[in-house]
This record gives sequence, C-alpha cells and structure tokens, in this order.
Amino acid sequence: MARPSPLAGSFTVLGSHVPRVVGLLAGATLLASIAGALGARNESGLLVWGALVPGFVLQGQVWRLLTWMFFETDAIGLIFACLGLVWFGRDLTQAWGPSRFLATYLTAGVVTGAIVTALAFAWPRLLAVIQVGPWPIVSAMIVAWAVLHPHRDVFVYFVLPLHGRNLIYATLLGTLLFALMSGDVARFVPHFVAQGLALLYMREPFLGNLWLRLRYRLSTRGWRRRASHLRPVDRAGDEPPKWLH
Repeated sequence: MARPSPLAGSFTVLGSHVPRVVGLLAGATLLASIAGALGARNESGLLVWGALVPGFVLQGQVWRLLTWMFFETDAIGLIFACLGLVWFGRDLTQAWGPSRFLATYLTAGVVTGAIVTALAFAWPRLLAVIQVGPWPIVSAMIVAWAVLHPHRDVFVYFVLPLHGRNLIYATLLGTLLFALMSGDVARFVPHFVAQGLALLYMREPFLGNLWLRLRYRLSTRGWRRRASHLRPVDRAGDEPPKWLH
C-alpha cells in the first residue's frame, strides 16, 4: 500500500478548508516576511540576502532566484497575498494535486527570477532593482485558476464580479495600471513575466489569438496597400455584362 504524500491533507482555519501544501507556502511567506521586516535595519538581515537583485545573481548568488518570493515588505500586501494564495491555491491543489502545485509554484518563482535576470542584459536598469514579494507568483496562480475555471465568479474587492477570461484581462490590465501609476515599471517586470508564464503553462489561447491577429494584419497590409487604387465597377446597365471575374 502506497504511503500518502506528506503534502497531502488539509486543516481548518477559521472554518475554512486549507490544503496543507498551501498552508505551508502561506506560513513560510508570513514568517519570512516578518523575519525580514524585523531585520530590515541590519544589513545582514534575511531580506537583504533573500531579495532578487539580478546584479547579485549574476555574481553567483543564485539562491535569490528562489527566496525572493517569500518576502513581502508591505503588511496589507502580505495579508492579501496570503489570502489570495489560500483562495486560489485551494482549487489549484485540488485540480493538480499537492506535489504538482508546490512544484509549479516554486518553479514559477525560479523561472521568473531567471528571466528577469536575463532581461537585465537588455535593460540594465533591472540589475540594481530589488525585487521581493509573492504577488508576481500569486497573480500567476490567479491567471492559472481563471483558465481552469472559466465559468466561476470571483468578486474583486468583494464588489466587482469577474469570471474566466475577464479575470485574466483584469489581472493583466490591473498590473499594467499599477505599473504605470507607480512611476517605476521595472518593479513590475516579474509580475508580467510570471503572468505570461502562466498563460503559456496553461496553454491559454489568449496569447495565440493575439499572435494570429498580428500575423493576419501584417500579411494583409501589403496587398491592401497595393489594391488601394482599385474601385468597384458599376454593372447595372450592362446587357450582356462586360465585366467578368
């Protein structure tokens, strides 16, 4: 008889069912963020050594690719990130299983960090930007949840009902709005990278449709320009018709 996975199972918090693996990730994020905040004044604190800084990663500090997503510096952001992880992670764990959910969550963080580090070669501004927080990966999980449950409603801020593809649009556009309003778009690069990875991982046709529409416009632009001088012919008085196709 196969032994059950140590990640399997669940527990109840305030009357809500929480999978064990989701609780472990939320708990690790909460504890790491508190420890990082307490040691923020100390240059040798956890936050200093755990944040994603592409310049340091390129110097060999590769552990930052994993640790950065467990530190949140804003209390409200920490609370809602943990709540989002619980709300959406519960359904994803049920659909994927605890082991796959854990592997997907951690891999998404590492790959996102690696891509952001690679982008620093093209955008040197990223080399010194300090990236921390679980929100890029949590937002990617929200996108994955929306693809899996296209007909289930979510009340954004407990007011606006969204479901399926609309939740994907809201997540992407909301991230873009926050990036533009913040005045520092570089801080939101991990969000866009993680959300793009989620769409690719879930094989969501959203990106494919955009690419097909772009290819169609590019392929038809040339012949439309060449045919711009042509005009339709009036055949009303032709007996027999003089114009044949």
